[in-house]
Amino acid sequence: MLLNIPAEEFFKIYTEREPYEEIPLLTADGVVIPKIGLKKSLSDNSHLNIVPTIAGSNRDEVKLWLGTAKYFAELDYSLIGSILRIPKIKLKNEDSFEAFNYYRSSAWKIRGVDVPLKSLSFAGNNNLYAYRYDWDDHRRLVVADFKKLIGAAHATEIPLLAGNTDLVGGYPLSDLIYPPSFSKRFTSKNMMKFWTNFAKTGTPGISSNDIKWEKYTSSVQESKYIILDNRKNLQMTTDNISFKSLTLELQNDKRLSDKEKCIVLLQMFTFVGDDLYEENIKNYPGKCSREESTNFLIDNASYIEY
Repeated sequence: MLLNIPAEEFFKIYTEREPYEEIPLLTADGVVIPKIGLKKSLSDNSHLNIVPTIAGSNRDEVKLWLGTAKYFAELDYSLIGSILRIPKIKLKNEDSFEAFNYYRSSAWKIRGVDVPLKSLSFAGNNNLYAYRYDWDDHRRLVVADFKKLIGAAHATEIPLLAGNTDLVGGYPLSDLIYPPSFSKRFTSKNMMKFWTNFAKTGTPGISSNDIKWEKYTSSVQESKYIILDNRKNLQMTTDNISFKSLTLELQNDKRLSDKEKCIVLLQMFTFVGDDLYEENIKNYPGKCSREESTNFLIDNASYIEY
């Protein structure tokens, strides 16, 4: 029984697992999550409290992991890097790096934003709001282009929303990712404004430059959301991505080898949520072996320690 395991022992299992080993995300225990599972529960108003809801993802969710993977990055201990105690971080293949990020982060949006919000809409919730966080005005230095390397990565929105960049560990990382700028102040100020309005009224309201955060569109044809970014790029937009459309787009993407495409598909269909590989791989015109892709991930699971 988990209740009898000391917290230290439980945490040890997590910290000492292999990098490629996934941990179960949810358990349909019939107490916190209904027996029918979270996905089906979100479409069933008998399991829901219909309240205004915000859901969002980051444009570069997975760069936080890709940027430390030895498959994509390497360290160059130059003279200036040694003085600053920060090695130069080089990407081995920028095109592949960006492609992996695009497909996997888009899949994250499908799983974490579009599917849940469409389910909630089906259950009768009409007060839904979606966002994609795009702010990436980081420093671009000799040691690394942090705008390219990190971008709008997973959880990088939290310090701007909280107004505290020390949440990432303080100097020097906080200064590299969140340099003082009008761009940062504008984005942070408006994120705080949106979330404060939402807490008070149930609607995010209007930004300081008159951009209204409109409701999420539940149409099958499009997904409407706000892009949270600097003054120039803060805007409402729509897209129409799905696992099928991403899969077909991937087939013609010249940035990736055939093997890399199969790796991306495995990660899209099995990471961050239920295993959807078998029902989606049939949409891919090429040929992939799940076993070969899995073994590739195991063989290339090493990470750089900065």
